[in-house]
Amino acid sequence: MTNSSIAAPLHTDEVLLQQVHTRNDKRAFEQLYQRYYTLLCRQVHRLVYDESIAEEIVSNVFIKIWRNRAKLRVDKKVKAYLKTAVRNQAIDHLRKQVKSRPFNGEITQDYRSSYAQPDELMIGQEMRAKVEAAIQSLPTQGQHIFRLSREEGMKYREIASSLNISIKTVETHMRRSLIHLRQKILA
Repeated sequence: MTNSSIAAPLHTDEVLLQQVHTRNDKRAFEQLYQRYYTLLCRQVHRLVYDESIAEEIVSNVFIKIWRNRAKLRVDKKVKAYLKTAVRNQAIDHLRKQVKSRPFNGEITQDYRSSYAQPDELMIGQEMRAKVEAAIQSLPTQGQHIFRLSREEGMKYREIASSLNISIKTVETHMRRSLIHLRQKILA
């Protein structure tokens, strides 16, 4: 006895990804894309606060998956893999943004957008406070070097010269400071 109103089961994410990997199946790829695009854009938007950048990041992840489909190996659930991939790309984007301009002590980017809700604006304010608290929790020398680099825009060589220390010492303090800040902020 069959019931024609019961739809055939959809392929699981893992089956679709396997088809993309082994058969270069564009339909399977499109199904994954349609299944996760909006969800992933929302996730990235919560990190970058810019709709177009979020869409670009998610699209780039899918492009990389398609280009590397022949050697693609996913050892966990596809959804978790995709969420991790877009999160990592969003963090890379934010890192590049921070490195491309000196930090002047203020977050000047307007984090409001068409998606911004009052709770998201509050989260942005909390994040700024968390960043400042993390900077203030650095050891005195590390905090001073970090602020010279990020707020004053000084090069490591300039910092070393002005503080009469080696460039390696500046690099070590910055590396430790960035690790410390990452742990404090992402905790």
